[in-house]
Amino acid sequence: MFKSSTKSLLILASLALPFSAYATEASAMKVAPKSQNNSAVTAAYELLKTMNMDKTYAGMIERITQMQIQQNPQLKVIEPTIHAFFKKYMGWDALKEEMAKVYAKNYTAKELGEIIAFYKTEVGQKTVQLMPQLAAAGAKIGQSKLAEHMGELKIMVESELKKLKEEKK
Repeated sequence: MFKSSTKSLLILASLALPFSAYATEASAMKVAPKSQNNSAVTAAYELLKTMNMDKTYAGMIERITQMQIQQNPQLKVIEPTIHAFFKKYMGWDALKEEMAKVYAKNYTAKELGEIIAFYKTEVGQKTVQLMPQLAAAGAKIGQSKLAEHMGELKIMVESELKKLKEEKK
């Protein structure tokens, strides 16, 4: 009964990672070395606090949990367990140190100060509030475009696989 549910939980967990906070490019996701500038790390923590990342992550965990329940209604009976798992490994407390290091690696303390100044403004706080909705809308647009053209992708993939198969002969 839970075999396909477990599989979709794993898939969802891996897909949710990119949404986990205004991500930078993949190479920037490496945790910075210990020699990293402490003032930049301190500024990064202030930025993340100003951006209300704790609330953003809590909302993300709730949305992921609810998506799982919607996709697999039989999981409703273990909803607290699912929520606790995602909170433990994808929640803000689990990721904040590494996220601060990512920001500190990519911005100087001065640059982080400038970003903090923006996020403390009215429009900065509006941006923080709208970011999850904007990201969700962008994802929905992307999914819609992909769905419209899945047939084309299928044809392209089949064609390329056929060519590779013929080249091997």
